Amino acid sequence: GKAIWLDKEKTSPYEMYQFFINSEDDKVIDYLKFLTFLTPEEIMGLEEKNKTQPHLREAHQALAREVITFLHGKEAYDEAVNISKMLFSGQIQSLTLEQVKVCFEGVPSVEVKEDLNILDALITCGGAKSKREAREFVNGGSILINGERIKDVEFIVSKANAFGSEATVIRRGKKNYFVIKHV
Repeated sequence: GKAIWLDKEKTSPYEMYQFFINSEDDKVIDYLKFLTFLTPEEIMGLEEKNKTQPHLREAHQALAREVITFLHGKEAYDEAVNISKMLFSGQIQSLTLEQVKVCFEGVPSVEVKEDLNILDALITCGGAKSKREAREFVNGGSILINGERIKDVEFIVSKANAFGSEATVIRRGKKNYFVIKHV
């Protein structure tokens, strides 16, 4: 994974949250000891839960909550959790433009001046190699535009429907994201 700097100017609460939630199990307890004000008893309890119920990621959650709340406040922590849930569920419609920028930083993106047909948009952003492939993706229901599943090959990706009239998020399948920046 990429390193994280606990620099509150450079690292968003969401990035911190992702980092801590995805930390390796054997490092989480050390992080809890060094980076939080939890008591030794609380940390031992979390260490025990980590061994018996690792899938719950309670130690990871506690770490994220403690550090982010300390650096940015409870609201920022709650927002990071919320963004994470929206992304995980694919329900991104209610994200703000700012949240979209934070979440999809580093995702392949392309600047576009005009509105594009969905097939052209997929090719332009790298989501498909050809119109034939793009058409298969759309017809197969594996394309989401800003969180909405689109099955219409005539659909137009436009500035008007973009987050803040600036960014369109395209998802292909479960994990492939692309961003079109409307300029």
